[in-house]
Amino acid sequence: MTFNGTVPSPTVRITQGDILNITMINHPNNKLIHSIDHHASIISAVPNFGPVNINKSVSYSFVATQPGFFKYHCEGNGVLGMDQHVFSGMAGGVIVDPINGYEGYSYPTYDDNENAINQTVSPDAKEIQYLFSEWYLDNAGNYDQQSMFLHHPTYTSINGIPFGYDPVITKTENAKPIHIKQGDHVRFFLMNLGDAMVNFHIVGEQLDRVVDGQVISGLGKQTYLIGGSNDAIVDVVFDKPGVFAPVNHDYASLFKGQASLIVVDGPDGQPGKSLSLTDYKNPSNAVPPIGKNRITIETTPYYLGEPIMWNGNQDSPIKSVLTGERISGVIGNETQNPIPGSNKTIVGGGAPTANVTTPEGEAPVIPK
Repeated sequence: MTFNGTVPSPTVRITQGDILNITMINHPNNKLIHSIDHHASIISAVPNFGPVNINKSVSYSFVATQPGFFKYHCEGNGVLGMDQHVFSGMAGGVIVDPINGYEGYSYPTYDDNENAINQTVSPDAKEIQYLFSEWYLDNAGNYDQQSMFLHHPTYTSINGIPFGYDPVITKTENAKPIHIKQGDHVRFFLMNLGDAMVNFHIVGEQLDRVVDGQVISGLGKQTYLIGGSNDAIVDVVFDKPGVFAPVNHDYASLFKGQASLIVVDGPDGQPGKSLSLTDYKNPSNAVPPIGKNRITIETTPYYLGEPIMWNGNQDSPIKSVLTGERISGVIGNETQNPIPGSNKTIVGGGAPTANVTTPEGEAPVIPK
């Protein structure tokens, strides 16, 4: 189950004070009632977030009053089935940029010669988004509500894919690491779409600045706790070349999928050359839409699922955003076979592009 074909659902980006106009259409060939709840809003949940029958739609508007990274998700049929819909893929985020943009910052530290210095950082940054969640599956690949109640995920994920940015340590097939350069200032937009706590940590680095809501929660922190359906914005300057690992430092979640790699190349191109990384194009699902104080990052298509577009007319085809071609085997937001087994698509808005297998199955297959 998806909004527009991918897991997580597409990230929307606006500016504080903007009016966000929402229209959600439940495709006429769907089989289930859906809905859409926006955490960036301050409006009545009833009737705005209420059930939308098949071949019906809902529209509402709200002013984005606060900056941050806010969750949106399906509420199922009047919250019935909400957990299954969310943990089958129907959740995403809205980045609300501060009206005046992001602020730079400075903090005391030391250089490599043990000299005390004051590090000054521009507000301009390369940007990465990490949306954390869990997969709760039974042996047939179905959603397992009992496992969710017990907080016992089959896999954990960043942007939908377990170990999706780690081709080195776990050797996950077709995984793509984040690739930047020494000295880059990176702004991480972090969202916990799931139930389990996320202890965000970057192995080999420190979190230079953490912003939670409109409050600076810390400078030079080692780990930051992000609760369920909560967010944080973290700034890091990667002063040294090397390979760094953003992870959930909850070991149970780390070893089930919430671990990733960032390769930071020095002027000599190392360590990227040794790892056979030939360009700096980054996985597209890890890069948010363009916003304030953004330094451009080139991307290469990389998703769980396939981005789809549909003009809302009943008889119009669903097409791929990437190719423009008509997609077969899809029923609106729902896959044609909603109960997958091992080696079959679990979620996605079109042609099979990724699998999350059963506990007895093989390692996750990552999109090519």
